[in-house]
Amino acid sequence: MVPKPDKHNSSTEDEEIYGILDKPNIRHVQFGLNKRFATWYGSNVYFGRNKRTLGFKESNNEHTAKQSPTEKKFEDQYWIDTLYVCEYCFKYTDDEAELIAHECFCRYKNKPPGRIKYRSPEYTIRRVKGSKHEVFCQCLCLFTKLFLDNKSVYFKVKHFEFYIVYENNSTVPMAFFSKDLYSYHQNNLACILVFPPYQRRRLGTLLIEFSYTLSRCQGLISGPEVPLSPFGLIGYLKFWSFSIVWQLTEGNLKDVAQVTLKDLSEATGFRINDIIQALKYLDCLSDSEIRLNIIRSWARRNKVSHGFMIKDEYLLLDD
Repeated sequence: MVPKPDKHNSSTEDEEIYGILDKPNIRHVQFGLNKRFATWYGSNVYFGRNKRTLGFKESNNEHTAKQSPTEKKFEDQYWIDTLYVCEYCFKYTDDEAELIAHECFCRYKNKPPGRIKYRSPEYTIRRVKGSKHEVFCQCLCLFTKLFLDNKSVYFKVKHFEFYIVYENNSTVPMAFFSKDLYSYHQNNLACILVFPPYQRRRLGTLLIEFSYTLSRCQGLISGPEVPLSPFGLIGYLKFWSFSIVWQLTEGNLKDVAQVTLKDLSEATGFRINDIIQALKYLDCLSDSEIRLNIIRSWARRNKVSHGFMIKDEYLLLDD
């Protein structure tokens, strides 16, 4: 979203703005009633001036000066042991009983926010506008900061859209990407996260594909906001490579004698710089020409002929 500040040069004021901490300060997240996992990064944005009190509780005068045994036990690093987060709306508390009570009546338990933009036999992707569901999107951004170290937008979400994937017949979010509606470079993705309980299910690939599908429908050559995180770059290199190889072995460029970078860009919807990165990743360039024997070998190993996850017949992009 906004550029990641330099940790080595950032001041205390910067840390107050961006929520940057050197290490995790929340030991665990309980996501819903039965999913519990460790955080990856720290964030002070959940907290008030007292670093042992969630901000909304401090503002409601619920804080007591006396530390709990749990707080004392983890005071060297962790500000609280467990953050309890609603798996439907991302509202949060440090009290398990409050989470249990909330989830019984959460407004999104039976119907998630937003409009359906894609529905396959397995997954549904909903578009949620920050301008319409502001609190939901703010809470989602706060949660995301615990797992992305370059996530910096929390409250100013009105000019963002969020595309959230659900398993069919479920109202629990599994992954999402956000998109800045006023991106100067017309980026098709600002940040992306697959929540820890749902990783290794190719949901990141699904969402990356969908972001390019949206760009294609708008007639745009586009790509993600940079710089990408190390994990994000790996995911994109794999997707860019797969798409380029598919175009060269199965798609519109299959029978083209000499393929240019412009040809690849028009066929894939990728920016030329991203295509160059992918070709280097594939290690298929020789004297500025693409070595098709390497491309074909890569295609066989990675089952490129099976095609993409996003299927046009399941798109619902009328508005």
